[in-house]
Amino acid sequence: MTSTTTNTGTDGRITVRISDPGELIAAVPHLLTYRPGPSVVLLNHGGRESPITPVIRADLPDSTCEPDAARELVRAVLRHPGAGVTVVIIGRRPGHRAPPGRIPHHSLAHRLMSAFGDAGRPVDHALWVPEIRGGARWRCYHEVCLRGVLPDDRETVLAATMATTGQVTYGSREEVARLLDPDDPAAITRRQRMLDAAIDNWPTRPDFAATDRPDAPQQATGGSSAPEWFGVTEVADRTAAGGAAPGGFGEVASGGLAAAGSSEEAKRAAAGSSAVDSHVEAERTAEDRAAPDWFGEAQSAEHLAVVRAALARALAGDFDLSDEDVVSLAMALSDLTVRDRCLTTADPPGEPPATAAERLWLELVRRTPMPERAEPAVLLGYSAYRRGDGVLAALAFDNALAAHPGHRLAELLRICLSHQLPPETLRRLSDCQEGGLMPT
Repeated sequence: MTSTTTNTGTDGRITVRISDPGELIAAVPHLLTYRPGPSVVLLNHGGRESPITPVIRADLPDSTCEPDAARELVRAVLRHPGAGVTVVIIGRRPGHRAPPGRIPHHSLAHRLMSAFGDAGRPVDHALWVPEIRGGARWRCYHEVCLRGVLPDDRETVLAATMATTGQVTYGSREEVARLLDPDDPAAITRRQRMLDAAIDNWPTRPDFAATDRPDAPQQATGGSSAPEWFGVTEVADRTAAGGAAPGGFGEVASGGLAAAGSSEEAKRAAAGSSAVDSHVEAERTAEDRAAPDWFGEAQSAEHLAVVRAALARALAGDFDLSDEDVVSLAMALSDLTVRDRCLTTADPPGEPPATAAERLWLELVRRTPMPERAEPAVLLGYSAYRRGDGVLAALAFDNALAAHPGHRLAELLRICLSHQLPPETLRRLSDCQEGGLMPT
């Protein structure tokens, strides 16, 4: 019997259906975009013809925090419609010892199974595996205990499908975070001095004037405000029908999962959407500008030309940026009118123009000093969010906030992500802009 099948729709979208538990475990790294370490992963099934969405990952809690962790995870899943859930527990928390004859983290699995059952959403599979690698033996927490051996997750049908669509699965979350690391500290310092000089020579000084900029380059890292016991929770929507198909969604810190009741949860669920509406409205007012009218129409036109030229080169595959290029683009993106126009480059998500623009923002994050780094970082995060890569989006927003604490747009988008606002909702931010910047 074939446990994995594929189907290509009339829109070209490939759906991968998985029925074997071992194949489903092997799909987890591809659904999350990286190979997780010790974790609890929840896959929400919409039904045989519906995708798996979302996929939620959390660090394994210790025994004292286990009830709260289980309760918050269940609430996070129940915000989404679904017909069933698969629980996958990977490895074990350091120091955890399973009682004789029990699978590790037996109590966590049964707390989740009981809570989902009480909520009317059955757990189809509750699985444990020591690690996700080919040949690892998996077991089931249900009374009728299934067991098996994992296939090599790099050689599955889903892995091949992801590769053909250009989606990358990384070895760890840390590997994803390293994508944003500065390329060369000496070059960052050199460009910082060039930016200082450019700002000093500008007729009117902005709020981020050279006297307010850091004296030395610093690395903006993708940290998390999540409590240590719970870690970061990823919420992915690389959708999987009945089993799996490429897609994507978001990442939230555990603090964003808690709810004090149905009415409070509804308020929080609406908060992200309200924030988007507020920002769209603010786009029409001068009060939204950190440095109102610092750049005049002529300067903004010049900045738009700089960005358009860089995007045209990016679309042609040219990402070779000189120090002068980085400085001129940093100045251009500091013009908030120009930066906000750049939000349009994320649409349509995943298409070649959007992919090229996202790659340009990533290169600028790695090459630009703080605080100017915040602007390409928020554009990178927005693009990743729009195409459903919540892990990269969260890292990029955190990077922007580390480079420029209190950055308004980064804070807004991080709130949207923590409340699991669907990526399509964010399109209002780009739709309210004048027009696209990508060459036609």
